[in-house]
Amino acid sequence: MTGPIDLSTATMADFEACRDKPIRLTCDGESMSLTIAEIAPVSGPEREGGAFSVVFKGPAEPVVEQAIHQIEIEGAGETALFIVPLGPDGEGMLYEAVFN
Repeated sequence: MTGPIDLSTATMADFEACRDKPIRLTCDGESMSLTIAEIAPVSGPEREGGAFSVVFKGPAEPVVEQAIHQIEIEGAGETALFIVPLGPDGEGMLYEAVFN
């Protein structure tokens, strides 16, 4: 992904290209680092780019609530994503964003 993130046309390949790039999530004026842990297709309504989910891994604390949060991916810009906490994985907290 190069340039600003266009969520209406984002694809699994776009996020795969960002797998090793720094990601910042901002919540209530605080920010934390995330990484992309998993990218997977999901069933759902047809959308340009296909339906998929991105699982992000963050620190164990603090845990952010299910909500729309600002994320910034190096080289891909900043956008707002609806992120849902999935739970801890033993190394941190997992969050999911679904594109459908």
